[in-house]
Amino acid sequence: PCPEALAAEVGVERGEPVWHLERVLLADGERVGLESTYVGVARVPDLDTEFDPDSSFYAYLRDALGIAFGDADERIETVLATPREALLVGTPPALPMLLIHRLSRDTDGRPLERVRTLFRGDRFSFSAHLRGEGWS
Repeated sequence: PCPEALAAEVGVERGEPVWHLERVLLADGERVGLESTYVGVARVPDLDTEFDPDSSFYAYLRDALGIAFGDADERIETVLATPREALLVGTPPALPMLLIHRLSRDTDGRPLERVRTLFRGDRFSFSAHLRGEGWS
């Protein structure tokens, strides 16, 4: 059942069922991150039987359900992993991690998912391209 704090973020009412999908992320066979995704069961009713967790979640939404990713808001911060997270990612607990919080919407602007992704701080960096339009 969906807690109140999560309900609006994934577009469901408090108490409605949500899926919680947690995956260890790999790069060249090495554990590099941990992703935790919440999505409403009503939007993705057969996730447990149709989705291959080794594949792209967005490709599954698009190809199997006709749901296209529209946009998202992300926030990035540096944290220390919990002992459980460090064990799953294969790092010491004292290693700094990059934490990304994402709220995604479909092309109609409807809430789609809430994602919390931890990346190993010793393996990742992020780059951005900024445009001058609209800056003052």
